[in-house]
Amino acid sequence: MKGNRNPKRVIRLILLQVMMAAILIQTLAGCAQPQENVEEKPVQTYAAPVDLPVNYRSNDFTVKAGESDIDLYNAGNNSWNKPVSYGYFDIPTSSTIAVTPNFEFSSFELVPRSLGIKGERSGNTITFKLNGPANVSLVVDGNYQGKVLHLFAESPETDIPDPTDPNVIYFGPGFHDLGEYGTPPTMIKSNQTLYISGGAVVRGRFRADHATNITIRGRGIILNDYRAQDEYDDIALALNYVTKSTVRDIIVNRDTNSWTSSMHGNSDVEVINYKAVSPRYASSDGFNIVSSHDIVFDGSFIHSADDSLAIKGLSQEEDPAKALPVYNITYKNAQLWADGNNAIGIGAETVAAYFKNIHFNNIDVLYNFDDRDHPDGLTDRSAINIFALHGTEFSDISFENIRVEKAKRLINIQMDTTFYFGAIQGSWAWPGSIKGIRYKDITSYSDGTNEIKVQGWSKDRMISDVIFDNIKINGKKVKAVDDPHFTINQYAENVHVK
Repeated sequence: MKGNRNPKRVIRLILLQVMMAAILIQTLAGCAQPQENVEEKPVQTYAAPVDLPVNYRSNDFTVKAGESDIDLYNAGNNSWNKPVSYGYFDIPTSSTIAVTPNFEFSSFELVPRSLGIKGERSGNTITFKLNGPANVSLVVDGNYQGKVLHLFAESPETDIPDPTDPNVIYFGPGFHDLGEYGTPPTMIKSNQTLYISGGAVVRGRFRADHATNITIRGRGIILNDYRAQDEYDDIALALNYVTKSTVRDIIVNRDTNSWTSSMHGNSDVEVINYKAVSPRYASSDGFNIVSSHDIVFDGSFIHSADDSLAIKGLSQEEDPAKALPVYNITYKNAQLWADGNNAIGIGAETVAAYFKNIHFNNIDVLYNFDDRDHPDGLTDRSAINIFALHGTEFSDISFENIRVEKAKRLINIQMDTTFYFGAIQGSWAWPGSIKGIRYKDITSYSDGTNEIKVQGWSKDRMISDVIFDNIKINGKKVKAVDDPHFTINQYAENVHVK
């Protein structure tokens, strides 16, 4: 009976429960946020190949992680002919990073600001601490069009495949030049793994057609700085009609004006911790998702001179209703930098039966410019963009927890028949609409116009049911559709601001 309980035993049980609860709270707090006093352990570095041609190396910055030197690569010049540098290493716990720009500068930023990293400067050296894996970029003198550095601090690699396995295409440390002019891409077949180890740079192209259960992974670099001349498309990494497959951890550096990576007709594919550094002007899209479904991107970093990512419908069908649909796409936990066009884009090519159930979450847009040769002349370009060229249905699309460091324009939803001065033609001869679009927790720190444009095509091809929920521009919340940042035409309805 309750009245016969031992009071001392009850007190001991209560104290034990309190102690266990305290331990649980501390454990959960430790999982949610890296601790400042984590013991530093040596990082895992990967030396650049000794025979790597000098033009692929960067001497603009010197980087140390703890006591280890980090070799840096030159990704090529950006739109303004300034070299972009990058480097990578594995970080088991925490590490103090020291970056020395080998040129004069006055100020610096470490982005994205969501990382909460504050650097200290002594002479020309900037030091900061990383408490775990992160992608961090250094911008000096506020010049996003100048020399920049991207650092990729990775989790230690596990489960490295056996190089003697006949189903493994294995590239160990060193420079592997597969890029003779006109050389076809290396083909990846069903049940094969392409592994590019840390310290490896493979100059060439890779492609999978009608394959299943493939894996593309490794710490190393796919380098492509040439245009091919063969029957294959001119893309560094191309996946066509691939299913149940994974891409993870690799770096792709495309130093020419063509797409970096793409998938077409794919399903059930995951792309995890993918990194593209392709700043050459222009058309160097980072990783395009074309006519595909059930796709997950998690943890991407992309610096491109065109769309960082674009979700497209491309088909030989004239009638969009007969083309492959685009649906069930999740894109999350990314950092995107686009020197031209859009950081996040759906379109402009939109020949698809429909676009549905597409969701973006937790993304930092580091930089977005419209076009080097036509600044302010292409007002349909923005950090977050839906540009529909063809009569089809768009629905259930969301953009959530997105932070914009610097961009010309913030949001664009538009129906039109031409793109880039008529270079791409569309048609609204078929029925179409854009509806059920949600923007939630969008924060812009940008000094651009921060325009939010909603532009439908006609009274029977409308944009409708669009929600802007908690949009903040330079610390001020957008409260109504009459906010001066909005441009809305007569073919948009049920546009709500919360």
